[in-house]
Amino acid sequence: MTLTLLTFAAPSASAADLLSQGKPVTSSSNQSASTPASAAVDGNTATRWSSTFSDPQWLGVDLGASVTVSQVVLRWEAAYARAFQIQTSDDGTTWTTVYSTTTSAGGVQTLDVNGNGRYVRLNGTRRGTAYGYSLWEFQVYGTGGGTPPGNTVPDPTAASLEATDGPLPTAAYTVPNPAGYGSGTITYPTSSGSYPGVVLMPGYQGTQQNLQWLAPRLASWGFVVINVGTTTLADDPASRGRQISAAGTQLLALGNATGNPVSGKLNGTLGAVGHSMGGGGVMAALRDDARFKAGVPTAPYYPNADFSGVTDPTFFLTCQSDPVAHGNTYAVPWYNSMAQAEKLYVEVPGDHLCPMTGSGNKAKQGKWIVSFLSLWLRADTRFGPFLCGPARDADKNNTALVTRWMDTCQF
Repeated sequence: MTLTLLTFAAPSASAADLLSQGKPVTSSSNQSASTPASAAVDGNTATRWSSTFSDPQWLGVDLGASVTVSQVVLRWEAAYARAFQIQTSDDGTTWTTVYSTTTSAGGVQTLDVNGNGRYVRLNGTRRGTAYGYSLWEFQVYGTGGGTPPGNTVPDPTAASLEATDGPLPTAAYTVPNPAGYGSGTITYPTSSGSYPGVVLMPGYQGTQQNLQWLAPRLASWGFVVINVGTTTLADDPASRGRQISAAGTQLLALGNATGNPVSGKLNGTLGAVGHSMGGGGVMAALRDDARFKAGVPTAPYYPNADFSGVTDPTFFLTCQSDPVAHGNTYAVPWYNSMAQAEKLYVEVPGDHLCPMTGSGNKAKQGKWIVSFLSLWLRADTRFGPFLCGPARDADKNNTALVTRWMDTCQF
């Protein structure tokens, strides 16, 4: 007998990480309430910060710890800076200039810099127009400062991943004023550190109860989870995709704000899980919103939709006896069309409700979903073997548990 050692390849990652997204940010002024400083670090290129119409003005981000800064990307609106500096600081008071220009032409500027500090700011000294300074996005790249994979999350085992709750203590918070969706309950780790955000979206006629089982399980493995109720019970998949984006925007904004329990807990990375029409909404969010980096559509439903352009890692969880959204009708054609994405497809016994609270094998489903999102949202390769390799084979080869398994291993 020949034994083959299977190795797991880590997801590709650049040498520098995006450190600024979702972090606390301040500015010398804001033109109006609709152009706040936080809009420059929310990952949404449809929102912007704009200053009042005078010189000088500045925008600064608190990265939470000292980092090595290697690159700053400025995505200017039409009102740009002609002369400005990029500056770093350890205390937010004494600043070191790491880049300076007096001939900026605006647009999108990618600036290679070399500096260190907890705080990074754009210091504008001369405007390029009669208006203020206006940025769609202020992006700081570098190394350090974040909570590295495994810093608060213990090594996973099959037993710990199949338990109802993971290793981190959690708490819940009701979103006081949902914006763009019906309701939201956030479950988050109370441990120190910053974590990826995950949006949970129910299916047709569904409520937060649909995926309530998953929220504390994910949070206890190092995610900030917003379980969403839709604006109406009959929202279609396209609407649910937009509501996923809206919930992600508000989740990041709460992490960037003060005075709430998730302040500082979001690291700027987003993922989504949805059931039925909510699963179709997850696919729409992956296709249409670049902030979402991985998704888990369960028993997904979205007629006449084209998701061949989705390139983010996607885990399809379907039900063998589903009369509403059988995998052969939706998930399998989407899986086959997504030529550039890392993919996992698992079909399990049960009807359309198999991924919902109270149905299906939650120990196994939870293990796979936690592992997939830990791998692709945190780049935590310790979870890879439960999806690719010998540690997953007992599940994959158990015909009473899994009726079909497809993947792009090694990822």
